[in-house]
Amino acid sequence: MIQHLPPHPQRDLLTGELHARPALPLATPVAISRLAMVGAPGGDRGAAIAHLALLCRRYGVTPPAVGADFVLADFGAFRLRYERHTEFDGWTFLRPVFERPVFEAEAEDPFATTAIAAVPTDWLAALPGHTLVAAHIAVLRGDAAPEAPPPGCFTEDNLAGAALAGGAATAWTDFRAGPDGFSRILLQDHGLTPALAGRLAQALWEIETYRLLALLALPPARAASAELGRASERLAAQTARLSGLHELQAEREALEELSELATGIEQLAAATADRFSASLAYHALVGQRLQGLREERLAGLPTLAEYLERRLDPALATVAATGTRIASLSVRCGRAVDLLRARVAVAQEAQTQKLLAAMAETGHAQLRLQETVEGLSVAGISYYVLSLAAYALKPLPWPIGSVQVELALAVLVPVVAALVWLRMRRRRRGGAAPFSAKSSAARDR
Repeated sequence: MIQHLPPHPQRDLLTGELHARPALPLATPVAISRLAMVGAPGGDRGAAIAHLALLCRRYGVTPPAVGADFVLADFGAFRLRYERHTEFDGWTFLRPVFERPVFEAEAEDPFATTAIAAVPTDWLAALPGHTLVAAHIAVLRGDAAPEAPPPGCFTEDNLAGAALAGGAATAWTDFRAGPDGFSRILLQDHGLTPALAGRLAQALWEIETYRLLALLALPPARAASAELGRASERLAAQTARLSGLHELQAEREALEELSELATGIEQLAAATADRFSASLAYHALVGQRLQGLREERLAGLPTLAEYLERRLDPALATVAATGTRIASLSVRCGRAVDLLRARVAVAQEAQTQKLLAAMAETGHAQLRLQETVEGLSVAGISYYVLSLAAYALKPLPWPIGSVQVELALAVLVPVVAALVWLRMRRRRRGGAAPFSAKSSAARDR
């Protein structure tokens, strides 16, 4: 029936995600070596698969598909499990231990036989990326009761141990790097099934991997703390100065300084946000894997969860606190910038009002001057018109002589002045109309 229904394009991918990177059934005793290689940002993620293909061709094994995220390969002397994660490549080497099938408390170093010793050294030396995690896990069969590891196997003052899975196994570790640079985890089998042994071993190497990935944020958090202290002091000093600023130029300079400080804080936030959020996610994964171990306390020893809680949680608390400080400082600086920007805007508006008032006063003065000039122009033009009229009237024959000419000129004075004034007013209105139309068109646009 399902064959006739249109599938969602992501259905197979989402279904397969639940079965990605499954635990391998392990027949004890077995030696496990774990590497987590972190590449450079923007590096070629396909380099790991290409390097794995070289190893496969050397041993006559079918190479993996290009772009594969999960590979299981058997090379005879050892098995390899490759996992491609978001920011690291996980390499897990597994090797059966035939020389010492049963764990003995008085035996020599249980890590004398390691899985990675069977891998070609030249191929290992060329692994792409930088080694962040290197761990050995020895899974050996033991008696029904937990047995302390041999002396010298772990550092006594840092030893952590717990019974796992209802007493079916016991785990020991000190979370320290040994002489070869690998940390060590001893898993004693008190009756594990192969499936449960595989799940416990995978949980242990994932705890070792994720705890170091979670701690990647600690160095940048410590570096950011010093920078945040300086930025906080600068912000406090700038904020204290705001009340004493009364000139627009001083406020503008303070706004530029605060904007520069805000830019630096945002750059710091952008540089650390991804790393901080990833570390918190890895920390959560460590907690989930520890919970899945179902630890039971051994006398006189902290469990793995207690050990990591005492050492790992404070480091991640520092990371979380640094992220909170960055966010808080960004908000405080943004408020200061907004406050000062508002003050600068008010000051600029007041300055603009003064400028507009001065321009209005200038316009009134120009209007009065124009009215004065217009009055003088009316008088001047009327004088010239009446002078011309006098030249035209005097030669004419008048009954009583020049008295009639002067009387006519006197009558013409108000008439000419009124006509000149009306003419100038009409021209002034005619010249203002186009300007008003242009202004209105500009406002409409």
